[in-house]
Amino acid sequence: MPTRRTSPRRSATGPRGLHERSPEPTFGEIVDDDPEIGFLANAAPWLALLAVVLAAGAVGYVFLTRSSAGGLADDPTACRIAAWAAVPAKNALPTNWSLGSTDLNANGMTISILGPAPAADSGTNQPVVYASVTCYGNAAAAALSEYRKASQAAGATVRNRSSNGEAYDVDNPTTGLTTLFRVGGLVGQIADGGSSSDADLATITSAVAAAMGDKAAAGKPSVPGASDAATGSEQPVGSGDVGAEPSGSPFAPELVAILPTSIADPASTTSPPAEVTLSVDSASATDALGTDHNSRAFAARIRSMGATTDDLQVARAVDGSGTYDIIVDGFRIPGANLASLKAAVVDTWLAGGGAGVKKTEIKLGGKSVTKLDYDDGSAIEYVYAKADYVVVIESSDATIAGEVAAKLP
Repeated sequence: MPTRRTSPRRSATGPRGLHERSPEPTFGEIVDDDPEIGFLANAAPWLALLAVVLAAGAVGYVFLTRSSAGGLADDPTACRIAAWAAVPAKNALPTNWSLGSTDLNANGMTISILGPAPAADSGTNQPVVYASVTCYGNAAAAALSEYRKASQAAGATVRNRSSNGEAYDVDNPTTGLTTLFRVGGLVGQIADGGSSSDADLATITSAVAAAMGDKAAAGKPSVPGASDAATGSEQPVGSGDVGAEPSGSPFAPELVAILPTSIADPASTTSPPAEVTLSVDSASATDALGTDHNSRAFAARIRSMGATTDDLQVARAVDGSGTYDIIVDGFRIPGANLASLKAAVVDTWLAGGGAGVKKTEIKLGGKSVTKLDYDDGSAIEYVYAKADYVVVIESSDATIAGEVAAKLP
């Protein structure tokens, strides 16, 4: 999920989390060869603004090792370096498209790819596609399989793009289309921001696959209606997906009720401004946490408080379209000591005690919050605590963060 920190950088890429900033949640982080997937270990912070900088030697090493897909899967270091370097070539993009901001994380990278800027008076948004490449090593095939199952259980339609089933589209009627595919130990994920043409999206998908080492790995665009499995499965949802909560009832209704479900659209020119809907999901920490360092440390701190991960409720609110830079995470243990719960979130989940992290107490949206600035050009974390819950607001836009804070009880 969110943006757990190792200090000062994020420990993983995206959905991500209960929701990812992409239209469909991304995978949970895999640490080396651990195949377990947890949605809080996501690795795709779509709107982060950190540019990728790779040493020439590292890039050379990537191309030397990329010739062997098995080698990447077996060598975590080579696999991660390959993921970092998998930026599509500019000349492989559609006409008038360009590479936008890139975010490097522990196991891969995410890049925004921008279409032609619309005319100022057109009233349309600039097309944008978000691409992430993540190293899963020997767990890559298992990750694709588990994500397919979770998507189907959540009611999405999965359609194959390749005969081997290792490239497929996930079509969610609420959040849109996401494409996933594998090259050795790397998993690619492509999510449309909402206004790209089918032809441009296909070209970008192929360009990312080529950067990963195999242009054909992404297969061909699927045909709507050609689902490889029924949707709306009633099977239990696996760890890492809480999109299908029984009868529409959230796991933690009290915590979900605390998080805002909309914010004013920063781009709106109307009065009052139009609203941007935030999607909210919830789960227990047992189902939500992954096996990465931050998650394990967080779980250990919760146990030291005399509680269990079953007791810890987790919820997330996001702009599912990925348009705006906002993630809101809630943590609650009914009747918990608030100071202890806040310390657990700040110290372990957010790695707020890491070297170089600037921690200050400020007012945001009329609320007293703890501000964590990692001084790395990425989003700021604002921590709000009340009663028996803690809310973490993540955004690089202080105005949006302030509006969220103002809506908290």
